[in-house]
Amino acid sequence: MMRIALLLLFILIAGCDEQTTPRSTGTRSLDSISLVLVGRIVDRFQKVNRDHSKNTIIASDALLVSVENFLADPGEQQLQLIKDNWYQAHNTFLAANFSLFTDQDKNVFLIDAWPIQGGFLDSLPEYPHSGIISDVALTITETSIRNQHGITDAQEVSLGFHALEFLIFSRTPDDFTISDDEVKVRRRQALALIAQLLNQDINSMLVNADRVQSGIHATLNKGNMYGVLKQLLHRSHKKVQFLFSEANSISNENTGHSRFSKSSWSNLGTQVEVLSELTNENTAMNRVFTLLDQKTSADYRQTLVQATDTLSKRKRNEENLARVTLLLAALGHQLGDLNIVLENSTP
Repeated sequence: MMRIALLLLFILIAGCDEQTTPRSTGTRSLDSISLVLVGRIVDRFQKVNRDHSKNTIIASDALLVSVENFLADPGEQQLQLIKDNWYQAHNTFLAANFSLFTDQDKNVFLIDAWPIQGGFLDSLPEYPHSGIISDVALTITETSIRNQHGITDAQEVSLGFHALEFLIFSRTPDDFTISDDEVKVRRRQALALIAQLLNQDINSMLVNADRVQSGIHATLNKGNMYGVLKQLLHRSHKKVQFLFSEANSISNENTGHSRFSKSSWSNLGTQVEVLSELTNENTAMNRVFTLLDQKTSADYRQTLVQATDTLSKRKRNEENLARVTLLLAALGHQLGDLNIVLENSTP
């Protein structure tokens, strides 16, 4: 309730200080948005994405190897290594995905679908016979696991980071020991297969995304400079809106994007850091923001610094979570205003 009240207060105050329509700096200033400037923005997006994509592939490979080593000799130390590698691979993927400016939503659902119903995949204490792993009528094969993913509901997840997260953070090494027990055999098969498919899907998505994004310069050269700029700003706005929803999903350590590993706060920090890489005061995108609306651009920079600081230097607690939620709401509002100016001022 406190978060809702703070949010309403923030919106009320912001609304009193804003004009009905965002201000534009005028056509003369927008004429300074050149092909070279937009090209620099595209180059930065591509470089940031390629750097994070490279890190993601390396981390995903390490995660797969750690799963294979654990299954060969299940133990606490090996399970902890999987958890550490999961954190690293997931955060690097979030960074790579955030910097994409082409639509990869279908692929993201295969890799990072959340929230999930854990009982859809494996048994729960209150439902000891639930889940794909307990259902011997279903084979643990790539075809079966892929067919089950989101079969009737988006939360029926059998692929990706969070299916893997549920298995490794909700189970002990004893649940994966080499045994004649049919459920343990199937759980071991599921863990190995989900890790393999995750690695495969990450590589496929990032290679395809890089190929698609590499063609953006051809679009620029055809003279569609403002079309490219609108695409980049629209995608950035959409992603920040999603971050606001993500922050709103966290009420305690056991909720949010990565609830089994209790790393939802870290998820937000990773993505806001990438937003800063792409749009902070040292970037060409910030130059465009200033040309569109100087005051909104200045407000955006200040809000971005505050959000980055809160997520990187302060622990997750109710006060800081409420603060971050408000800051993400403000960032979305500011990007939305800049988006309106661009749409209203260009062909």
